Amino acid sequence: MNVALDYQKNCVVVLEIDLPSDRVSTEWNTISTEFQKKARLPGYRPGKAPASLIATRYAKDIEEEVKTKLVGEAIREAVKTHNLKIHAVEEVEKVEIAADKTMKILAKIVQNPEFELPDYKNITVEVEKKTVTDKDVEALLEYLRDPHSKFDPVTDRPLAMGDYAVVTYEGTVEGEPISQIAPKAPAQIQGRRNAWVLMDEGTLIPGFAKAIEGMEIAQERTFALEVPESFPVEELRNRQVTYAVTLHAINTRTPAPLDDELAAKIEPGQTLEGLRKKIRERQEENAAYQFEMAKRNAVVTKLLSLFTCELPERLVESETNYILKDIVGDSQARGISDEEIKAHTQEIIQNASQTASNRVRSNFLLARIADEEKIEETDAEVYSAVLEMAERQQTPVKKLAGELARGGGINRLRDQIRMTKALDLLASGATVTQPAASQAV
Repeated sequence: MNVALDYQKNCVVVLEIDLPSDRVSTEWNTISTEFQKKARLPGYRPGKAPASLIATRYAKDIEEEVKTKLVGEAIREAVKTHNLKIHAVEEVEKVEIAADKTMKILAKIVQNPEFELPDYKNITVEVEKKTVTDKDVEALLEYLRDPHSKFDPVTDRPLAMGDYAVVTYEGTVEGEPISQIAPKAPAQIQGRRNAWVLMDEGTLIPGFAKAIEGMEIAQERTFALEVPESFPVEELRNRQVTYAVTLHAINTRTPAPLDDELAAKIEPGQTLEGLRKKIRERQEENAAYQFEMAKRNAVVTKLLSLFTCELPERLVESETNYILKDIVGDSQARGISDEEIKAHTQEIIQNASQTASNRVRSNFLLARIADEEKIEETDAEVYSAVLEMAERQQTPVKKLAGELARGGGINRLRDQIRMTKALDLLASGATVTQPAASQAV
C-alpha cells in the first residue's frame, strides 16, 4: 500500500492511497464467496450458483462492499503507519477500482492540532469567593415570605405609590393598539382586564404608576407616556404610548409575621431559626458551587491564554452553529424580537464564533492533558453518565444506549468524561487568590 500525505491548513490532511491488485482481488473473491453462499437464484440450490454468475449479477453490490471494507482498513493503516493523531474522517472524496483491480482512495482527515502543552501544574487564578451574610439570608427569607402576605382592600382614599391597583387598561400608539404595533410585546404592556399592578416606578412603561397615582375607585383616566430609547420592546422605543385606564380596586399588602408559624408554612416542621439556618446552609452550598465553577472557568481561561494552535474549521463551524441556536432560543424566550436579533446578527455571530473557538481549543487541551496524565474513564462512569442522560431526557436507558452506540455517542461520552476528570485535576491543583477589591471589603 502506497500513501501520499498532503498537509493542509486547519488540521486537514489529504490521504492519497494506492492499494495493490492482489489485496483488492483477495477481498473481492472473499466477498464474492459470501454472496455465493447466501444467493438464492432460480434453477440453483442455495449456495450452488456458479461464481461467474454471482460475479455478473452482483457486481455492483460486491464492488460497494469491497470499497467500504478496504477504505476503512486503508485509512486506519495509513493513520497508524504515519502516526497521525486523527480526530475524524472529514470526507472520502474518491474511491476507484481499476480494471486490473488496483484501487485508489482520496480521503480528507482532520488531525488533532499540534501544540506545546503549557505548564498546567502551577496555575494561579484570581477568583472571588462569596461570603454569605445575614443580609443575604434575610433577603431570601423575605422572598419566601412574600407569597404569604395579606392583601386588604382600601376604600377611603385615592391610589398611592406602594399600593396594588386592580385596573383594566389598553395601550395605543397613534390610535393603533399596541397588540398590532408590537404583537410580540408582553401582554402587560399591551393591556389587560382586572390586572393587579404594583404602584412602583419600575411598573410597565416608565411613568405609568405616577400617571395613575391619585385615582379614585371607578375613575377613568387617559394619559400619554414617552417611551425611552432603552425600552426592551424595540417597536415602542422613542414613541408615544397612550393608555386608557379604569381603576376597579385598591389593595395594600401586609407581610406575614416572621415567626415559627410562617416558617412551618414555608417548610413543614421548621421553626424560624431552623429555617434561617437551612437557608444559610443552602446559600453557602450554592456559593461553594459557584466558586468551584468560577475557578474551573478561570483555570481554562488562563491556560488558553498561554498557547495558540490551528483548529479544524468544520468543528468550529459546527460548534458555532450549536451556540447560535442557544443564543437565539434564549433571546426569544426573554422576549427579544426577531428584528432586534437580526439588527445584532454580526455581533452575535462574532461572539458565538469566538466562544466556539475557545471551547474547541479547550477540549483539545483537556484531552491532551488527560493523555499526559494517563487519565482513563471507567465503564461504571460511562454507565452513570448514560443513566443521568436517560433520566434527564426521560428515555429508557437501553434505548438511549443503543442510539449512542450507533451514532458514536458512547465514544464522545468517554472523551467527555476524560476531559472532565482532567479539569477536576487542574482545578484541584490550582492556587486561588482573592481579587484586591474583595480583600479590601
